[in-house]
Order: sequence, then C-alpha cells, then structure tokens
Amino acid sequence: MSAGQRGGRRPRQGSGQPGTTQPGTRRPGADPVRRTAWDVLSAVTTRDAYANLLLAASLRERGLHGQDAALATELVYGTLRSRSCYDAVIAICADRPLGQIDQPVLDVLRLGTHQLLGMRIKPHAAVATTVDLAVDVAGRRPAGFVNAVLRRVALRDLESWIEVAAPDRTADLVGHLAVRYSHPRWIVTALADALGESAAVRPAAGRGNAAR
Repeated sequence: MSAGQRGGRRPRQGSGQPGTTQPGTRRPGADPVRRTAWDVLSAVTTRDAYANLLLAASLRERGLHGQDAALATELVYGTLRSRSCYDAVIAICADRPLGQIDQPVLDVLRLGTHQLLGMRIKPHAAVATTVDLAVDVAGRRPAGFVNAVLRRVALRDLESWIEVAAPDRTADLVGHLAVRYSHPRWIVTALADALGESAAVRPAAGRGNAAR
C-alpha cells in the first residue's frame, strides 16, 4: 500500500479531524490537497510542465506535509500514469468525445477517475470531493456534469472498465494492451519488437507498422 493510498483514506478537511494543510487563499470548501494536484496536472496538460518540479514547489508553497503531501503526490502521479486508460473510461461515461470537454473539467474528471479506480477511496468521498474541486475550478454547472460522469465511472471497477473500454484482446492485442497499460500503440509495438514478441501483437502482416 502506497503512502498516497494511506493518505486517501484520511477524512476530508473540515470533518473535525486534525490536518496539516493550510487553506491559504482558497475559498472555504475547496480541498487544498486536490486543488494542488489539479493545478499541477493542468500545468502538465496545458504547458508541458515537469510534474516532479512543479509538485515539489507547490507542496512547499502551500505547506502540505505528511499524509496531505502523500495524497497530492499519488493523485498527480497516479493520474498521469494511467491517463490514457482513464480517458477511455471517461469517454464512455461522458458519452461525448474528450475533445468536447473543456480542459479544466477533463483534468478534474481524470483526478476523480483515479480516486475511483486506482485508489482506496470510498466512492461517495471520491465523487463528493471531485465535485467540490469542479465547482472551484470551473463553476457549478460543469460540476453537475462531473458528478454525473463520475457516478457512471463508479459503477464498475478498473478491470471491468478495461473489458469495456479496451479493444478485444484477440482482435487487437496492441490496442488492448495500450488501453490496459496506458501506453501509446507505438510504444506497445516497440516493446514487443524489443522483447521479440512481435508476432504475438501482430496477428495480421503489416498491422503493427500501420499502428505507428
């Protein structure tokens, strides 16, 4: 169990439990841990920022320590690590292409999906804290959309979603592995080449080259 997962089970700030976070200038109700994670993720998404450098600076600036820092770290790195997989799930649950979702809202959804599928946070807490974050960064109307999407995400666990979101393994092994392990198709193909498993991921001649 990672430190971030241990931090994920801690009650939300404002629940009467002691915490180490400093709210700073954030309005009451906004979770500084999740807002910090969103700020870093948004910078990575929109400005190609380096997550490790920005996260470390943000934790210092906002006075996040201990379990709060561990939770913020897991939220950032866990979301980035599985972003492609989560995007496939979000696209199904949102019933619209990702390109039609505003970037700030999409990053909120990614963070919420990681809490639901990649961490040991109870679904109601994951949804509620993510909706609060959506209100903070995008307003109340988008928050309703976030709430609806995440409630659909919460209906299945990660393995069940992979079965739905990934291409059939026997028909498109590269596509299946790309979704399951959140890698671009060309990386899956390149790894197969390096490991001498090209035939296993290329059921049809030339198919792997087309994927590149």
